[in-house]
Amino acid sequence: MKIIAGTLKGRKVLVPTGKRVRPTGAKVKEALFSIIADEIIDARVLDVFSGSGSVGIEALSRGASTCTFVERDKNVIDVLSKNLSVFGLEKVGKILPLEAKRAMKLLEKQGETFDIIFLDPPYSYFVKTKRIVESLSYGGILASEGLLVWEHAVDTTPHEKLGSLIREREKKYGDTVLSFYRA
Repeated sequence: MKIIAGTLKGRKVLVPTGKRVRPTGAKVKEALFSIIADEIIDARVLDVFSGSGSVGIEALSRGASTCTFVERDKNVIDVLSKNLSVFGLEKVGKILPLEAKRAMKLLEKQGETFDIIFLDPPYSYFVKTKRIVESLSYGGILASEGLLVWEHAVDTTPHEKLGSLIREREKKYGDTVLSFYRA
């Protein structure tokens, strides 16, 4: 897995071994960043279910100002931490070692807001993730003009409206779908 563009272009991202992590494929990641290219510069990014951190690191490489990575698996966090260290991103990348819903509540309590939120949960977490998206729509962590991107399986389709968020676009890539939501 490599960084596709930006200041870290071509550098390899460490990926945890085993089936704990399903990294976003290069084709999907390239398409995602082509779609949001105009919004990534100076964006505050939240990468939920971040795994190795390849999506958040790609965002930082392309000009995002900060990225908070939410990951609960200790072994995966070790790999993510190594990636941030190897790339020299410790000052702009922060790891929250919590389950996603708890992390959202903590971030909201701390008054954090994000311009772009990426959700790439295990595909089996569809119902749980739908609840997280709905709670994000009512919480204050997604900036008023912010973008939420949910990566999910092609055989699952979230509603067009989740809480106050409306799906403005959906793109399919093989067995993966990216759904783009805004308030």
